[in-house]
Amino acid sequence: MDTMMIFVLIVLERNQPTGEEFYFRELTSCIEYSNALNTGSVAENNFIFSQNPYFKTYCRVREIPASSAGTKIIFRDPVVRKDDD
Repeated sequence: MDTMMIFVLIVLERNQPTGEEFYFRELTSCIEYSNALNTGSVAENNFIFSQNPYFKTYCRVREIPASSAGTKIIFRDPVVRKDDD
């Protein structure tokens, strides 16, 4: 069985997992979403803002069957658009 490595954004409330998980193909995408949720800001320098007091998120690595990618597991990576030359 073919497998692939993905990144999972896990949401904690009162330091307990809520069961909400969001899946990403790229670590950078997962970290950017996590930082935006934790700080309540989508600014590039959001890491300087204070943390959200209501919940926390973090990214973990998970190995899944390749057949689940795009069917059972939907990825939330932003669409990368190439500039027209």
